Amino acid sequence: MNIIATIGPKSTDKWVIKELIENGVNTLRLNCSHFNKEEFENVISYSRNLKSNVHILVDLSGKKIRISKDLKYIYKVYNNQEVFFCGEDYYKNLDFDKHKDKKYIPLNLTSDKIKKSNVVSISMKDNTMSFKVLGVNNGVVRARVLKGGIIRGGKGCNISEIYEDGNLLREKDKENILWAIEQDIDIICQSFVEEREDIENITKLINKNKGNYKYDIWAKVETPKGIDNLDEILEVVDTVVIGRGDLVPESGILNSVKLQEVAIERIKEKNKKIIIATHLLNSMKNGHLATLPEIESIYRFVKLGVDGFLLAGETSIGKAPIQTVKFLKDLLEYYNR
Repeated sequence: MNIIATIGPKSTDKWVIKELIENGVNTLRLNCSHFNKEEFENVISYSRNLKSNVHILVDLSGKKIRISKDLKYIYKVYNNQEVFFCGEDYYKNLDFDKHKDKKYIPLNLTSDKIKKSNVVSISMKDNTMSFKVLGVNNGVVRARVLKGGIIRGGKGCNISEIYEDGNLLREKDKENILWAIEQDIDIICQSFVEEREDIENITKLINKNKGNYKYDIWAKVETPKGIDNLDEILEVVDTVVIGRGDLVPESGILNSVKLQEVAIERIKEKNKKIIIATHLLNSMKNGHLATLPEIESIYRFVKLGVDGFLLAGETSIGKAPIQTVKFLKDLLEYYNR
């Protein structure tokens, strides 16, 4: 059973990586949405010196809409406050002195993309923050905060009715793939895969720069469209990660449960591998004991025949990364007897 731990602020120290591996982690995930070259290369070096056969997984950002890195400030927003989402091009030309009483939040999109859409709702951070759209004018979305929190550059957003046209690789993904090749990473995972071309574009780039060297390429499926197109995606990958953190806001919490079951059935029918990601042990992330529903959920996935679990916030920013990994390992060993 594969136990994947996301490396982040709470788990970059050498001793923590050592404890994670000794307590059952066989794959370390580097999330390129928060790419830090020096930090990531240190993690790779530490882990390979500790255990040469530990797998390193580079998780690309994919087509996900995010708060632009151009955001000049870190905002804390409160319920009922008004905020304004805009494209990077609009934000770069904004007169901040004139609009200093308003909070403008740039997305990694152009204003034209927003103008063409019919934005209905916006959520962030696995649906823990949400906004009600009040109107769209000249590519700027005026919204009211329903559930507040911290807004900073790079944070992922789920925005209804805005989609990336086509399936070309983003420049950031290209840069991260080429870096992964240099580091001889053995697993490259593409996020927000919705069509087979999302994977084929990666294969073409790797073959162009590394010949026919065999990398293990995974597809993270986290939208209804991705699940609808699973058959064609499974023609070009052997492992699918079901990303529940984004599947919930993309499809709705009730529908997401049905969709993940459909996905598991179809992946099993094709004899491919399944990894379940996020919303696994959130209680332990917050420093509490695991809850009965969390344990029941993991038990059910084991009985459905999944091949592993990917811990995200539990090990990257959680209060007890090592204890969480150990608990998951003990849980899997118990239920696989």
